[in-house]
Amino acid sequence: MESYMNRISNTGIVPVVKILEKEDAYPLAKALLNGGIDVIEVTYRSEHATSAIQTISEQLPDMLVGAGTVLSVEQAKEAVEAGAKFIITPGFNTKVVQWCLDHDVEVYPGVSTASEVEMALSMGLTQLKFFPAESSGGAKKLKDLSAPYANVHFMPTGGINTKNMHDYLSLPNVEAIGGSFMLPNDLVVAKDWDGIEALSKAAIKSLLDFQLIHVGINTNSPEESKQVTDTLCSLFHFTQYTKPKSNFAGVGFEVLHKKGRGENGHIGIYTPYPEKAMYHLSKQGVKFVEESITRNKKTNRINFVYLDLEIAGFGIHLINPDLKMEI
Repeated sequence: MESYMNRISNTGIVPVVKILEKEDAYPLAKALLNGGIDVIEVTYRSEHATSAIQTISEQLPDMLVGAGTVLSVEQAKEAVEAGAKFIITPGFNTKVVQWCLDHDVEVYPGVSTASEVEMALSMGLTQLKFFPAESSGGAKKLKDLSAPYANVHFMPTGGINTKNMHDYLSLPNVEAIGGSFMLPNDLVVAKDWDGIEALSKAAIKSLLDFQLIHVGINTNSPEESKQVTDTLCSLFHFTQYTKPKSNFAGVGFEVLHKKGRGENGHIGIYTPYPEKAMYHLSKQGVKFVEESITRNKKTNRINFVYLDLEIAGFGIHLINPDLKMEI
């Protein structure tokens, strides 16, 4: 069975979409895609779900389309025939799950208890929806579930927005979040596709949370590195830190003992999820230096990577030092 969870995980956010009018399917999905979100869950809480799945699948091939709130085998069949690549159920519907397994259709059944997780495991499933997330114990519940079910991963949905998304996404057993916070009902009713695109961009910005973490300066020797660091600390009262391959002036300047990547040095950019950042940056044509990648030994998550480009003579790398601390 082809797995789509890697794509879903890299995107990070799965919009849960209710199509109010048949003609809304294409422009709404296009607004999400323009905003940087290329996965969509079209729910069967609308009579237009099947038609919308078919329209989006045919007219927006770059959008990965799944069907949500699937309550029966008949709906699952309709959705797959219309082009849905995966099925999501709100609860653990054994008949729907079994049909999907029998027909090699990826399914993420909804669970909220340990007993339901064990039902999923008994059917060979380890990728599940956690619903309704906030009212079922939220991120704390998922953290608790990670101890006995370390190999199970979740896509929590229900009550999640930009304010609490990182409570969930920072957990090693969470792949992505689902929600409709980029699709407020008033904008959908008004057919304000530009507004939805803007909210989608804001959601991706909140997800990746890029921040400047430090600037690296190339020098030719440990002695020159020390001299530059001493000057910066003397002028600006920075605290000096000594590392094996560099000196730090405060936390903002890393002065290397020799030439590193970049003609002049490098710029370190923080993101909580380097792998997700790599996926979104790759859609802008960015490539990465494979040999620069380092991973957390416990979770295998990427915690460091260089972009295969320079800006103004500076190499650029992504880093999440918190992931390194998990080692």
